[in-house]
Amino acid sequence: MQSYKKSTLKSTCSETSKVKTLVRKLLAEIESLEHEQLSNTHLPVSFYEEVKRFEIELITRALICSHGHQLEAARMLNLNPSTLNAKIKQYNIHVNAFSTEIDAPKNGTGVLVRKLLSR
Repeated sequence: MQSYKKSTLKSTCSETSKVKTLVRKLLAEIESLEHEQLSNTHLPVSFYEEVKRFEIELITRALICSHGHQLEAARMLNLNPSTLNAKIKQYNIHVNAFSTEIDAPKNGTGVLVRKLLSR
């Protein structure tokens, strides 16, 4: 009976992990499409707004790849961790939404992730 529970728990954790990965990819694609739509606007374009969108996209992708670990994301982007942290705060990016822990998402897109996982 114990091995059955362990096997079931491992299977559930594995499935949960796969769903979370798919949700992260879906969220990244949605954000990418939103940014693409905004980028396809006609001139005049605000240089600073475009830079902001680009930075948010880069940071988001690094956080997805690093499962929310800022130090690892900073290394991927070749940034000082304090610079990355400042950008995350500046753009109000919710790092917990990218975590691999089941109960980690607490706000932002994490709410969507938690709702999808609870179904």
